[in-house]
Amino acid sequence: MKKINSIEFENEGLSCTVIDDIAVLKMSRNIFDYLLNIEHDTEMLEWFDLVEQSKAKGILAISESECYGEKNYAKFLSEASGKDITPEHPAEITKFAKSDIRAIEINMLMNYIRKIVNFNKIFISGIQGEIVTPFIGLSLASDFRFVDESTVLLLTHSKYSLHPSGALPFFLPKYIGHGKAMEYLIKGGKITAEEALQLNIVNAVLPSQNFYEKCLDEAKQICKLSLQYVRATKHLSYNFKNELNKYFDLESNYMFS
Repeated sequence: MKKINSIEFENEGLSCTVIDDIAVLKMSRNIFDYLLNIEHDTEMLEWFDLVEQSKAKGILAISESECYGEKNYAKFLSEASGKDITPEHPAEITKFAKSDIRAIEINMLMNYIRKIVNFNKIFISGIQGEIVTPFIGLSLASDFRFVDESTVLLLTHSKYSLHPSGALPFFLPKYIGHGKAMEYLIKGGKITAEEALQLNIVNAVLPSQNFYEKCLDEAKQICKLSLQYVRATKHLSYNFKNELNKYFDLESNYMFS
């Protein structure tokens, strides 16, 4: 994996190109391969700072259909728990054989969420295919979320008796209300792209066939706004940062459950 020391870079399954002052981040690899690599995470968190300091007006992060999927999530949980777990054959997890891996997952999710929330420019998530609980929460930290027609939000944490991570219990009630959020947080389940749109969890459902181009078109329109205007609006809108930090302190108590 090449060291990331500039806004534009190219690694296997992860790359960034600046297009019309938008940093377009493409992800096509199992997200856990990156999330559990501390050296890579450190570089990516610093990469946010590079974008912040540049003339780029925002980030468009686009994932391919397998990136956030349940198969990858089950593979990670199997390794961390020491159990033979697949999406078709889930198992209750009461402890983690490799607690260090679980700790890295939770802590890095927190770090990325903080970085996105504190980012003073536009951050847009473009999601295709399946996305599991931890990354649903992560995506809700974005300013805008676009999904393709095949996208399914899988709240699979309940299948493994794990608390919903990725700050999902913090963000989800802000979008759909406490009562409806509790249904998904406790019972789990799945949310289709159209259902997510109706619930105001996503901003638009775009065609799968030319998803990348449509996302980029949407991003270009949004990023025409002045940076001063965006910074002021985000500062006023994201006035829950202290509350989020307190939530993370609380979630740290449930790191291994």
